[in-house]
Amino acid sequence: MRKLMCLALGVVATLTAMVGCSYNDEAIWNELENVKDRVETLEESVIKTNEDIATLQTIVGALQKNLYVVAVTTTAEGYIIEFSDGTKATIANGKDGANGTNAPIISVEQDEDGNYYWTVDGEWLLVDGERVRTNGMDGANGENGTPGSDAVAPQVRINDVTKMWEISTDGGQTWESTGVVAEGKDGANGSNGTNGANGDSLFKAVDASHPDYVIITLADGTELRLARYDESAPKFIILDAPEVAEVAFGTTREFMVEANNIADYVANTPQGWRAVYSDNILAVTAPAEDLCHYDTEGTIAITVVSNEGKSLIVKLNVAAVVAEPELPYELRVLTFEDEDAMFSPYTLDYAGVEIATWSDLVDDPQYGGPLTYGDYMSAMYTWWDEGNTELMHTFPNNCAYCFWGGGHAVSNYWGEGFTDEDRDIHIAKYYGEDYVADNAGNDSMLGWFNLQMMVPVAPHSGDNFVVHYGYKDFFSYVENLPEIVFADGVARVIDHMYITNTNYTLNQLYMGVKSEAGNSFGGNWTGLNDNAWLKIVAQGFDDVDADASAEPASEVEFYLVQGEDVVVDWQKWDLSELGAVAKVRFNFLYSDDMGGKYGFTIPGYFAYDDIAVRFEK
Repeated sequence: MRKLMCLALGVVATLTAMVGCSYNDEAIWNELENVKDRVETLEESVIKTNEDIATLQTIVGALQKNLYVVAVTTTAEGYIIEFSDGTKATIANGKDGANGTNAPIISVEQDEDGNYYWTVDGEWLLVDGERVRTNGMDGANGENGTPGSDAVAPQVRINDVTKMWEISTDGGQTWESTGVVAEGKDGANGSNGTNGANGDSLFKAVDASHPDYVIITLADGTELRLARYDESAPKFIILDAPEVAEVAFGTTREFMVEANNIADYVANTPQGWRAVYSDNILAVTAPAEDLCHYDTEGTIAITVVSNEGKSLIVKLNVAAVVAEPELPYELRVLTFEDEDAMFSPYTLDYAGVEIATWSDLVDDPQYGGPLTYGDYMSAMYTWWDEGNTELMHTFPNNCAYCFWGGGHAVSNYWGEGFTDEDRDIHIAKYYGEDYVADNAGNDSMLGWFNLQMMVPVAPHSGDNFVVHYGYKDFFSYVENLPEIVFADGVARVIDHMYITNTNYTLNQLYMGVKSEAGNSFGGNWTGLNDNAWLKIVAQGFDDVDADASAEPASEVEFYLVQGEDVVVDWQKWDLSELGAVAKVRFNFLYSDDMGGKYGFTIPGYFAYDDIAVRFEK
């Protein structure tokens, strides 16, 4: 909650204005300390509330799956509840209500359809007029039989301008105000008496005193009762059960079951379905597609009974799907993850570094590092997905083998935000706070070029991805565009890859051309407009040895910018229309207003991850 510090700055300004009237140094510093404590309280409350929401969804999920509580551990910080499938829910102690921040009370309520839905301050949480489900699909009576994918966990934050609590149900992309100001509370129960003795916690109490169940009381008084496990009860856990188990029409899918003390069972299924349990295997059969009457989706409810007569109901959400046709090829994916590395170790002699994993290719620092900027007149940064996709890349020679001449560098640098304010925070993270402090106000040292291998979202998968730099236009000195080739010379179809913009590019796109060192590209770009566009062109070549002057055999394009529609997350780019190619080169094309007297105004970067290649069976 970095932006909450603006509250502190406002108070500092007010206090400074008061000094001319009556100077009281101790009073000023006491007030500043109070502001600091208040900001910290706001930050902690946001974190605590979001953690509680995630915990509450875990608990509701355990209720839906009819899981047992196998252990309750009391710690100095709260409680750890362990369920029979190995999952855990940590309920942290709340704070004294006197230190509360008026956080909205997020809770859940079970409706007549058997599903749980989120509530905010006692009212249903609605999106487009519809309630937001806490758990996944639950039985044939579920609303419209919709699958569990509509179950989401809301997030909260405090708006730095309005100081009001806001809530998001789409992963933080959009926010709605709750109308509640994030102010401190007076009295042990808060100004509205909402959160009571537990302050801003969504949980009021945990009662683990009963031998048969655990009662969790939420801040609004809602009680959730979780059954305990003992040896006289039956155990029936469907291992690795998905939120919705998809089964192809007319086929059977098997699930491993951890079972104990099962004397008998009964399976209630949607119409046309079958479920049979034997020897720790649950076999689920979907209806044939040509049946007259069947349910395409629903919930299988399995009632198991122990020798002592205790029973348990376990549910599995199912959906019948059309079987995927068998493809004439297999997809191999280049993930850039260490666990998937199959290549033989090699050494980049110019840097004195042995490359045994993909992470060994991540340069540090991002700008001027030894791997991408070392001995650049003769050395070549290179990688090869040997034994998998066979894709290879080597920095092209554009007067030198250096990242400023173009290339594809492996990276793991990412962080949200691409404003000028975010820049110094990111640089401090990766270069150190002392570096930022020592170079304060010096754009030649703190330009966005320091963060040229950074993206604004987490990698599409795992920890690593690749950053492309390089383009060719009327002014560019570049002769050889960056390319990926099949090292064995065999032409293949690249099915797809996932791409996104970098923070560096986004900063220029949104903020316009800067005068700071490393950011000015000689154009008149002032920011996004309806006529702006920016796209990547992938050029396919039949010959692995095709030189810089060769004409491509095929091309496909992908827009990173269309008007004010800008890619800020990972997008799938279908490259199959290139056909079977031996190599692919990448270039940028752009609208006129993104160009200047020196050519392309915007930094020519994009990032990609998870390249899928077709191999004939």
